[in-house]
Amino acid sequence: MIFTIPTDWSVLVLEDTESRIAWFRERLPEATFCITASQAIRALHAKTFRVAFLDHDLGFLDAADHTRPNGNGKEVARYLVQINFSGVIVLHSLNAPARDLMAGILPQAHIAPFGSFDIQRPPI
Repeated sequence: MIFTIPTDWSVLVLEDTESRIAWFRERLPEATFCITASQAIRALHAKTFRVAFLDHDLGFLDAADHTRPNGNGKEVARYLVQINFSGVIVLHSLNAPARDLMAGILPQAHIAPFGSFDIQRPPI
């Protein structure tokens, strides 16, 4: 799967793994990167984004218990619903049960586990 994202679109990336952040930075250098749910919510409150890439597990507790309600991608997913986010949402978490819970909150989201997609920029 390939996501084509114009260079003038504002992009939020919620991810806490350095190697994945580096991968996103190569493709989306101007994106806003957040490593916690609270950072992402603050960013979403402050700016209008066209695209949001969301991970679920933002710490070892999330990997151990995918049902934790806060401090992870589910909290951000609920906030996106609260603000009626109309942009493109990509759930890229590798934690399938947690990703499925996020998809239940955001049924319009694309499900694309990290490593199963690429990002391209259209020619100018």
